[in-house]
Amino acid sequence: MNAAVATPVMDWTKYTIDGWLEQFGAWCETVRMKGGDLPDGLHINQIYWLMREAGKEMPKSKSYIRCQIDDYEADQVQALLRSILSKGDYTVKFALMCLIKHKVENRSLSAVADITNQSKQMTHMMINCARFHLNGYDKRLKIQ
Repeated sequence: MNAAVATPVMDWTKYTIDGWLEQFGAWCETVRMKGGDLPDGLHINQIYWLMREAGKEMPKSKSYIRCQIDDYEADQVQALLRSILSKGDYTVKFALMCLIKHKVENRSLSAVADITNQSKQMTHMMINCARFHLNGYDKRLKIQ
C-alpha cells in the first residue's frame, strides 16, 4: 500500500517580508498563549486562548496582529530564518536580529534601538538592510 502523501506548497507571495515576519510573530504568540504549565489550571494564557476560540471580542490594541498562517507556513519561515542566521557574518546577523526584534517580537524602533544600543536612525537602516538581504537570499520574498 503506497499512499500518496501530498506535501503542502508554500505560497511566498501571500505576504511581503514584513508580513511573513509579523505573521510568524503572531503565530509564536498564539502557540505561547495555548501553553501552560499545569494541565487543569486556568492560567492567563488559557483564558486568552479560550476567548479566541469562543469568538469573543479580543482586546483592542494598535499592535495586535491576528495570526493567519498555519503551522506549516510558520515552520517554513522559521527554517528560513535559521538557515540565514546559521551562516553569514556578524553584521548580517545583527541586522536580522534588529528586523526580528522589530517585526516578530513587535517592538518599536525606539525599543530595538535601546536594546541594541544604537540610534533610532541606525536601527531603521539596519532593519532595511536586513529586508534587502532576505530579498537577495530568497527571491521568492518580496519587500513591498
